[in-house]
Order: sequence, then structure tokens, then C-alpha cells
Amino acid sequence: MAVLAGLTTLQTAAEMSRRDDALMGAFARGNAQAFDELYARYREPLMGYLFRHCGDESIAGEMFQNVWLRVVAAKSGFARRGRFRSWLFTLAHHPLVDYYRRAENRYRREQFDDTADLSPSILRNVQVARELSELEKVLRQLPREQQAVFYLREEGGLSIREIAEVEEISLEAAKSRLRYAYRKLRGGLAQHHDEESS
Repeated sequence: MAVLAGLTTLQTAAEMSRRDDALMGAFARGNAQAFDELYARYREPLMGYLFRHCGDESIAGEMFQNVWLRVVAAKSGFARRGRFRSWLFTLAHHPLVDYYRRAENRYRREQFDDTADLSPSILRNVQVARELSELEKVLRQLPREQQAVFYLREEGGLSIREIAEVEEISLEAAKSRLRYAYRKLRGGLAQHHDEESS
């Protein structure tokens, strides 16, 4: 049962953003179902964002829990903070910055385990594993700033404006970083496919 009724399933980003803000307001007033709905909506994007950056499931999980603890602790003051999604990913961004500092801007990545998902088509799984592995290689070659905007967009589903807020950069800088990230990804993947074809 939805906490706030009346919105259709096909909502615009602005409607979703207003709904998230309303849910956070309801949670601040004591409605636990509102928190459950926010958590369900952002669990995967937030965990994916954290994991993609640090590459360690246990570290990402710890950061993930701490972000939600901070959401709970700051619920009464949320109204003065702006949009929920931007605020949530800003809360997630800060521990990542600390993580990078502690790790001297080097982070570990787990190898893709192609045995984790056993499906009827082994050949397809192998191909997907290769493609994911190549994508990860190309992503690791991007500067950290471009990785961050890419993951905020692709994992977090944030708008350019929200990315600018989270990264504390101008709107134009956010657009530029994302454009360069996509361009480098396309180029790196095209180069890989050309090498495989030869």
C-alpha cells in the first residue's frame, strides 16, 4: 500500500521528486511506511552507486547503512535541505570522498564472477561477462570525476542539476564531465570491439 495515494505510475521526474520530498516529510512526522517506501525506491540505486565506486561489497554495505542512519537522524531538519534524491546521494558522496582519501585515490574491484548466475545459455553468460569486464576496464580508465557523474546518472538516476548539486560543481561542469565520460566509454568500447574483430 502506497503511503501517498493519487499519483499514476507514469510520473515525471518532477512528480517523483515531489513525491520523495513528501514521503520524507511524512517520515519526519512519524510515518514509518513513508521511510519504507523511500528505502525500497532507493535501495538498489544507492547500493549500486556505492559499490561501483569502492568495489567492495562489505565497505559499500557499511557506507549504505551509515547513509540511511544519517537520513533517519536528520529527518526533522530535511525541509531545509532541498530535494530528497540530491540530498541522499550527497550523503552517500561524502563517505566515498573519505574512502578515496584513505585509499589514496586507489580502490579495489572484485572480479566478475561468471559462475554466480547459472542460466541455460552458458555462451551468453560468457559474452555478458566479457562485455561487463570490458566496460569495467574502460570505466576504471576514466578520471574519478567522470566516473562519479557517470555512476550518479546511470546508477542513481540523478538529473544533471542533481549531479551538479551532489558534486558541488556548476551545471555546465556536470554536463561536460558526463559528455566526456560517455564519449570516452563509446571510444574505449568501440576500440575493444575493433580489436576483437581483427
